[in-house]
Amino acid sequence: MKKEFKLNRLFVFMLVLGCSFSFTACNDDDDPTWEKPDVISPAAMFGDYTGKMNILTVSPTESEGLEGEEETPAGLDISAKVNNDTVYFENFPIKDIVLSIVNDEETADKIIEAVGNVKYKIGYTPTLTEAKDSVKFVLDPKPLKLAVSIPSGDEDVEDQTLNIEVKVSQSEGGNYELKTTKLKFKFNAEKVMLDEGEGQVDLPNFTPTTFDLLMEKTEK
Repeated sequence: MKKEFKLNRLFVFMLVLGCSFSFTACNDDDDPTWEKPDVISPAAMFGDYTGKMNILTVSPTESEGLEGEEETPAGLDISAKVNNDTVYFENFPIKDIVLSIVNDEETADKIIEAVGNVKYKIGYTPTLTEAKDSVKFVLDPKPLKLAVSIPSGDEDVEDQTLNIEVKVSQSEGGNYELKTTKLKFKFNAEKVMLDEGEGQVDLPNFTPTTFDLLMEKTEK
């Protein structure tokens, strides 16, 4: 009889304990002030990226309707860092720009080696889509400025320092996909200006160029 009494007490204790937990859980669910936190925001795209950049010298309007187009090239390796309002490039490829100025690949390679890493940054404004599965963003690119030494090719003639300003514009809106962590955007080099101030002139015969980037976060 005593043993049965103890078992009954244990049963009642467990029942009361279970009701307490049930009450707590139900209380949270029924609380009208409680909201599920929304952690998805444009900040999801912040981070370090690596990927490829294709350099296109034919504008989309010119290429429409063309047949027998060549396959898209593999592209150049590129990396970038994205924070709340800026895309940073620690080493932006400038060979095509320099080559358009000197028209000689060997000279262009020497200039690039002398210049070293070219840092470039592009501002942007992000917007989270209604579906909250991606971030759309609008670029605000500023001119890319370089000061390069042009080899004279003559020991008796000093190398010429040339100031270059590349006018850059957005090609189309960018996109960051949360599921794949892929970042896509394009921008254009519209024209190249040589020298500075009143002496600045357009580089003749420069072909407008589109930089097409596809990168992925290095850490997910």
